[in-house]
Amino acid sequence: MTDSTSETPMPPETSTLLALGVGAVIVLWLVFSVLKKLFGLALIAGIVGLLAFLWFNPELAADLWSQAQAMLNLQ
Repeated sequence: MTDSTSETPMPPETSTLLALGVGAVIVLWLVFSVLKKLFGLALIAGIVGLLAFLWFNPELAADLWSQAQAMLNLQ
């Protein structure tokens, strides 16, 4: 009597592994290209938000500018 749960696994085919590898590379490339675009958009949105915040708060902008000048010894 043989035990049916101890079957040997199928040997992997080279073409299947190659296709899976190529598919994984394509998926990773697509994911990282989308993440790069999203990071760029988030960075631009953050810069625009910061500029708008400073535009509508000129006292704070002047205070930050004077602190930056003091740190860089420009005064």
